[in-house]
Amino acid sequence: MNNVKGTRDFYPEDMEIQNQIFDIWKKVARSYNYKEIEGPVLESEEIYRKSGEEIPEQTYQLEDKAQRKLVLRPELTPTIARMIQQRKDLPKPIKWFSIPRCFRYEAPQAGRSREFYQFNLDCLGSSSMTADAEVIATAIDIMLGFGLTEKDFYIRLSNRKILQSFITNLGVSNVKGVFRLIDKKDKLGNDVFVLSLKELGMDNQQVEKLQNFLNIQQLIKLKMYLSDTLGKQGIKELESLWKLLEQFDLTKYCKLDLSIMRGFDYYTSTIFEVFDSSKEFRAIAGGGRYDDLAGIPGVGYAMGDIVLQLFLEKKGKLKQQTQFAIYIIAIGEQTQQEAASLASELRKILRVETDVMEKSISKQFEYCSQQQFPYTIILGEDELKKKRFKLKDMKTGKEILKTREQLLRFFSKITDLAPAQKKPAGK
Repeated sequence: MNNVKGTRDFYPEDMEIQNQIFDIWKKVARSYNYKEIEGPVLESEEIYRKSGEEIPEQTYQLEDKAQRKLVLRPELTPTIARMIQQRKDLPKPIKWFSIPRCFRYEAPQAGRSREFYQFNLDCLGSSSMTADAEVIATAIDIMLGFGLTEKDFYIRLSNRKILQSFITNLGVSNVKGVFRLIDKKDKLGNDVFVLSLKELGMDNQQVEKLQNFLNIQQLIKLKMYLSDTLGKQGIKELESLWKLLEQFDLTKYCKLDLSIMRGFDYYTSTIFEVFDSSKEFRAIAGGGRYDDLAGIPGVGYAMGDIVLQLFLEKKGKLKQQTQFAIYIIAIGEQTQQEAASLASELRKILRVETDVMEKSISKQFEYCSQQQFPYTIILGEDELKKKRFKLKDMKTGKEILKTREQLLRFFSKITDLAPAQKKPAGK
């Protein structure tokens, strides 16, 4: 029997990789003093109505016994908005992060599945572009935390007000429709993109002007195109954000890209995406400012675990990390109690495994080799009489007798070292 399409099984080696990713996410968020939260996997269907057309169509929907329409959460931002509206006493700014398990019914493909984890980071309560800059800085620090450099990734940066102003002034009636096409521009290809714009009622001149506008890569050129209040406000916000990023020495990671839109309707200002430099993968992260969703201004983003893992694996930034553990072999019934007592004491400082399969001594040694235990502790009747334990280095085969106290000191010194770095300490 196979797992449900679009879901994943996590074997121990998969969990090791996932924990590496989660650890960096948490470390960076906490370094900026963001606090971890979580929400329910089940939410009311109605809280996603501001997310746009695509998300509600992709939700796993169900009805409970009270005929309430529920969904498995496809994202966390609406949940965060609901949580904040329920707690009016929260001090500002509200700086939260979470790693929710989310579900979307869409076609599984490279970098995307129907069940996934994503890192959410949100700063709420501030209208200042300083909050936007800090949020973007955390995304950059996460990428750097995995050992990546400015040659490996970049931030695509824009502002929704700028594009809304330009499209409205073009005389386009279906602004949201154009927004959605721009959001899918990379997937559609230029020919299909142009044809789709014309199907929305745009003429050749409007299409050409829009394409020229989307290709602008310098902030200074935007003022030639926008003169209304909304456009000027968008330019001012983007200029302010860029100056802040310059102060943080982060602009080397950022590029102005007016072609990004983000698929959610609730974004109101800053929008950004994290991409690998070769654009081989889909967006690694994306987010922006949403001032109308939670009743207070907010900015945040989500970073998915699947595409990030694919990218990190290609760059060789994820390594299989075996946690340091040892194995204790007890020979004969008389030694069982003493071996169990030692195991209990050692488990306070490291991982310890003992036989639960009633294997022969030779099979236990075979198992130790298969599992690559760096050390085994052997306790036979001779060792028991001497009140000693035999410590065996599985790599060199060298054996030495130690007292319980000597073993505790020995393992206390080396448990912080990776297995590949282990040195004979205190023999």
